[in-house]
Amino acid sequence: MNNNRLNLAILLLASCLSACSDFLDVKPLDSFTGEAVFSDVKLTEAYVNKRYTEIRDGFNYGLRYICDEAYHNFNSGSPYLYNRGEVTPDQAGDFGTWKLYFTAIKNCNIYFENIDKLKTDPKIIDRMTGEITFLRAFFYADLISRYGGVPILTKTFGLDDDMMVKRDSYEACVSFIVGELDKAADLLPLSYDEENYGRATKGAALALKSRILLYAASPYWNPSGDKAKWQAAADAAKAVFDLKDGDGPVYQLDPDYKGLFVTNKSKEIIFMKQFNSEYGHSFDWTDSPNGFTGWSRTCVLQDMVDAYEMADGSMPTEDQYAKGTPWLNREPRFYASIVCDGQQFRGREIEFFISSTGNKAECGMDSEYGIDDWNASKTHYTIRKFMNENLRDAWNDKGAQPWIYSRLGEIYLNYAEAMFHLGDESAARAYINKIRERARGGQPNVLPDITSSGEELLQKIQHERRVELAFEDHRFFDVRRWKIAMETENKPARKITIIRDDQTKVKTYKIEILQERKFLPQHYLLPIPRSEILRNSLLEQNPGYK
Repeated sequence: MNNNRLNLAILLLASCLSACSDFLDVKPLDSFTGEAVFSDVKLTEAYVNKRYTEIRDGFNYGLRYICDEAYHNFNSGSPYLYNRGEVTPDQAGDFGTWKLYFTAIKNCNIYFENIDKLKTDPKIIDRMTGEITFLRAFFYADLISRYGGVPILTKTFGLDDDMMVKRDSYEACVSFIVGELDKAADLLPLSYDEENYGRATKGAALALKSRILLYAASPYWNPSGDKAKWQAAADAAKAVFDLKDGDGPVYQLDPDYKGLFVTNKSKEIIFMKQFNSEYGHSFDWTDSPNGFTGWSRTCVLQDMVDAYEMADGSMPTEDQYAKGTPWLNREPRFYASIVCDGQQFRGREIEFFISSTGNKAECGMDSEYGIDDWNASKTHYTIRKFMNENLRDAWNDKGAQPWIYSRLGEIYLNYAEAMFHLGDESAARAYINKIRERARGGQPNVLPDITSSGEELLQKIQHERRVELAFEDHRFFDVRRWKIAMETENKPARKITIIRDDQTKVKTYKIEILQERKFLPQHYLLPIPRSEILRNSLLEQNPGYK
């Protein structure tokens, strides 16, 4: 890329962003030089737009499969490696982002090296520079959350350059990312008009800053409990919800928790990846039960199901399963997030049960003996969160709901956690209770406020994150930064078996082990791919990997 020859692929825009229609007369048509791209504002905007498509979304690469939230229904390859503790530098699977994101970082660096060629309105250049600055920081933030310190590269390499580089420390990377996000926040607007809706904003930069500083203050990276790091995390979170647009806050909690995840217009959303019905995703069908010809891809684990409180704030007990009322009177987020037997979903009652006599004709249509039995959920639960239940035409209807990277609910929880560690338990309770108030959905006597203190309050904060942010790619990082993964990820993955008596139609429930799981100390960080270390002898592997 030293000669800045860019493939025609830069013209493919993210479907969520405005397209350019009149730049195809540039010659030659099979490639573009940096001079051509960065001397034309529309081509430069196209280049910036393309960078958004390099961010992975959780619909296809969800981390829910490799933590204690879910089991991948076709658990071979990558999820199996993680769940069984068999990840190595030679086999890291699809959940590592090293090559993908360093390629994206290189593409961002190309922008910085060429943007001075563009002669246009300085406000447009500032906005695009803010976007690229944010996106490069996003890629780095994801990398260090998975690998720890990585090389900080701010320029492209020429053929004659020394490409042997060392890893920068985690602390140096955090400092770099925070500095870049501050720059981005200064350049980016609070919001956009409809034509540019979906681009990174000032709030997006500050929200990512909040997350990265929270991670840096957490026990794994801050074993001494340095209060200054927690203060920085608290200040960063507060900066997000203090943003004002006119007389009111830029972001507000959406009163409709379930609806939040199927719209791109919520005031709670800070940064997202947009789709549309023409170039959308297939999540609604890959993750629907097999009775809809879906693949049941996200098999929710029994322990995740039982993480949801009862409506009165108590925790569910095995006695409920014995009584035949396993999912009765749960808190509202349960019914917005998980599909279980007997619930209404996509216009009918879900049937995960099997026959007491083995009679296939008496088994539920969503069971392993129902329609498309090869792809029935192995835990007998599937995911409801993110689903557009109005879609009916399997595999033809494309999902247009966004993947949400950051939202105000996370920021409130970030703030609650930071304030707890700063000794302000009152503030911590206030912000966790804002989340619970929304979760009630206006129902009285549901999910009472948290009144705990001390270690119990910390556990409540961690539990609230598990439920509120379920399946949103937070849990994988949370259990690692809290240094509790040796406990959470070594538990067996459990399922439920539902047997319905052929005569009485009464159901009984049995909780069983689906998969043994294994987590070792080295798994707190991912291994750097061996192929990268072979190319760069100065790269040091993470501890515990051979």
